[in-house]
Amino acid sequence: MIDIHQHPLHIKEVVDQDPALEKAVKNVYGVYSSPHSLESHFSQMDAAGIEKAVIMPIDCTTAQGCKLVTNEQISWLMEKSSRFIGFASVDPRSPDALVELEKAVKEFGLQGLKLDPSLQQFDITNKDYCYPIYQLCSELDIPIFFHCGMSWSPIGQAALAHPLMLEKVIQDFPKLKVIISQFAWPWVYEAFMLGIKYKNVYFDTSILFSGSPSDSVHQVLDGQIGLKNLERSLSEQIVFGSNTPRVDPKRLVWAIQDLHLKPALESNIFHANAANLLKLDRRNDG
Repeated sequence: MIDIHQHPLHIKEVVDQDPALEKAVKNVYGVYSSPHSLESHFSQMDAAGIEKAVIMPIDCTTAQGCKLVTNEQISWLMEKSSRFIGFASVDPRSPDALVELEKAVKEFGLQGLKLDPSLQQFDITNKDYCYPIYQLCSELDIPIFFHCGMSWSPIGQAALAHPLMLEKVIQDFPKLKVIISQFAWPWVYEAFMLGIKYKNVYFDTSILFSGSPSDSVHQVLDGQIGLKNLERSLSEQIVFGSNTPRVDPKRLVWAIQDLHLKPALESNIFHANAANLLKLDRRNDG
């Protein structure tokens, strides 16, 4: 199983490297649990049946004056364990964004880009500072993971993360692989439309807005989209993502299992789609 959405904000060995990180995790990201060890993190993954996890930072330098883990720390964690796959983050409004992204991919071996417009507070459609980043991602052939929809951060601005803002980007960069978090809830139907229309658009399962993860996942995937529509239209475009540490990953695993999907679709969500998106088989062969 591959978890495509984890933030190593609560790993003690990372927090110990940056005295300001724990405060930023609480005040900016909005997670208040105490850090735990890397060993404990792997135990949590084991309990959920997760073999590999994509770990990602968020560079909020311009908007919030902090980095919610750095690209260098992501690289450091990848060196600690082959179970980690690293994504980078850059501040779109930084003049050094392109240099930092290219370094993260070519020197650190990071395999994607994480952007959170609600926290980084930038305009997804800006052609001056965003389009060069999208162009570089297209050239490097790496996906961009966009936080869309509701932000649990106390200072996040959801209006900046509406999925329809992505449509022009998708049209202008047809080879760019775009991952939309949490089916962009509450804008689920708009996000679903993008997935039907554009086959380079993917969605993760980190849906949580009320009750348990199982409640939220069931309401969106079964109640709003419909399981038959998932199978017919999005079977190769959904990837498992937990959004750890906001949610215990095994609870998201249970949420997907509770849907009683057909085995082929469940297998795609838990492994095959992410492996294809991240080119894991080709990387292992090479």
